[in-house]
Amino acid sequence: MTAILEKSQAINIFEDYKTNDVSYIFGINWGKIEIQKRNFLGIKKRKVSSDIDLDFTCVMFDSQKKAIDWIYSPKYNSWLIQNNFPLGKSQSKDGAFKHYDKSSNENSDYRKLIKIDPTKINDDIYTVFFYLNIDARSVKQTDFSLVNSIEFKINCPETDKTFSEFKIQPNSNKKNKGTLVLGKLYRENGTWKFMAMDKAIDEKKFIRFTRGF
Repeated sequence: MTAILEKSQAINIFEDYKTNDVSYIFGINWGKIEIQKRNFLGIKKRKVSSDIDLDFTCVMFDSQKKAIDWIYSPKYNSWLIQNNFPLGKSQSKDGAFKHYDKSSNENSDYRKLIKIDPTKINDDIYTVFFYLNIDARSVKQTDFSLVNSIEFKINCPETDKTFSEFKIQPNSNKKNKGTLVLGKLYRENGTWKFMAMDKAIDEKKFIRFTRGF
């Protein structure tokens, strides 16, 4: 049975990876954005729907809450260099986390996904945060209060089983925020858990939060 997650709810995950050769997909879909626009006289407003490309990222932390690895799109390298982050990449150092988008995985049901092999996760990794990011240059015009129907799913492709779904709706608390913390994967008493979060943060908070590479 698929678990429908609510904000701050946690579930056990990766329970069968020790006995079965399985991987897990963290997949993300989202709807269009609706922007209010004025006419050429600057008087009347109208809603305009358009598509948006979001970046699905994750950052890995050790037991001391220090960031030790990451997946982040290389298209943001100029921003990463400017803020003293390492360059973007699509695979973690241990090979446990691999990023794909629709163009590189046409059979995917998701616009972006991260495939995880639990057997390869570095022993030093205790917490992994998953984010959606808007290009920082666009945040003044677009933020997560405008992005409709974000849907996050966890499944196992080998067994065709969906473990959980987490649906996120836009609200005023996401205004002027260009990063959405979807949730965190973490170790607890020898097991892995995933907690749904739905927390929008701005660029400065993201930088402070992930500093420590």
